[in-house]
Amino acid sequence: MKILIVLEDLRTGGAQTFALRLAQALHVAGHQVHLYDQYAHLVNQNLVRQLAPDVPVVSYGAESPGLDAVLRKAAGLGRRLGRPDWLREDQVIRHLRQTIQRLQPDVVNSHTIKADYVAAKAVQGLAVPLIITMHGCYELFLHKTDAPEVTPKGNFALQQAAAVVYLTAKNLEIFEQQGVRPLNKLLNRKIYNGFDGQFSADKPQHTRSALGIPADAKVFGMVARGIPEKGWAHAVNSFLALEAAHPELHLVLVGESDYLTQLRAEHPHERIHFTGFSRNPIDWVDLFDVGLLPSYFHAESLPNSIAEYLSCGKPVIASRIGEVPAMLDSEAGLAGVVLDQANWQLTDPNQLTEAMRAYLTEPALLAEHQQRAPLAFEKFRMKHCLAAYEDLFRQARAAQPQSA
Repeated sequence: MKILIVLEDLRTGGAQTFALRLAQALHVAGHQVHLYDQYAHLVNQNLVRQLAPDVPVVSYGAESPGLDAVLRKAAGLGRRLGRPDWLREDQVIRHLRQTIQRLQPDVVNSHTIKADYVAAKAVQGLAVPLIITMHGCYELFLHKTDAPEVTPKGNFALQQAAAVVYLTAKNLEIFEQQGVRPLNKLLNRKIYNGFDGQFSADKPQHTRSALGIPADAKVFGMVARGIPEKGWAHAVNSFLALEAAHPELHLVLVGESDYLTQLRAEHPHERIHFTGFSRNPIDWVDLFDVGLLPSYFHAESLPNSIAEYLSCGKPVIASRIGEVPAMLDSEAGLAGVVLDQANWQLTDPNQLTEAMRAYLTEPALLAEHQQRAPLAFEKFRMKHCLAAYEDLFRQARAAQPQSA
């Protein structure tokens, strides 16, 4: 099949990371795959090279960066004046439609709500099915008051879609809204994101000794987008509550943002290690004993970092949000600890501290959960995800009516 995968941008994020991995897996399986993104100046080239080195990328703005800069400034002014970004958006839709007509894909697969909308507009009248993968942004925008135009655009995209992929039942909240196309009228499939990570050539530089961590230390680590809602401060606070009684405890935080730079300045500590951005986070995850994700992010669905932790055989302490409890489940029991979360905050942050304390003081518990981690990871192998997507693409293509 010829497949076009459409994203809003190619910056670091869960949806982007998965879309790149899926694109590469489809390529390896013998399909002709292209990636399309709406912001040429935001492409993280390192991320693309790491995750989808063999997939061509088409970026809006790459051919006329000066014009696009003007359009982006006009869009920013429009947002400040409370007016939609229609001019640049129309240009993106036109460019994407031209790209579809040139590449002649059998299917278009979009990721995130704004990409879904422009893809839905671009395929109108074309005999190309649109398959939307929902990553949590639909329910996120339902609860936002500063982007009222986004939900109607999402509704339009769902109306035009040939099929929908969702990661967790939480993603389906949008279908409870009045006027939205009923889910039972739409081909749909629950498919877990696939992950078959490999250590990079830089792995020898990602060691405990590189960070000054003793071989016998207990290392808790976290990988996530660098926003407060992922729970970075909770991880730091729990470390600080335990560090005096447990000098063997170290905390490794993998991510990059202005927020994390500020957090690092606020908490200088020789046993808290901020690594910055990593092209291949499992290079760092491999040195953890336990992975953390005390998230309270609205759009949390199927966090990539948890699959990465499990793939390296690491138990996980994470919030009860999205699909997290099912992610940690295995035939032998949970490969970690689930923290209570409600109203988009941890119910009791002390639960994180106590879960960390239990792993520090109960070696048998840590060993048992380490044994469960590979069992819990099995459902995230890319081969399962790839087969499910291929089957859904074929179904959507077969059901697509021909254009007039």
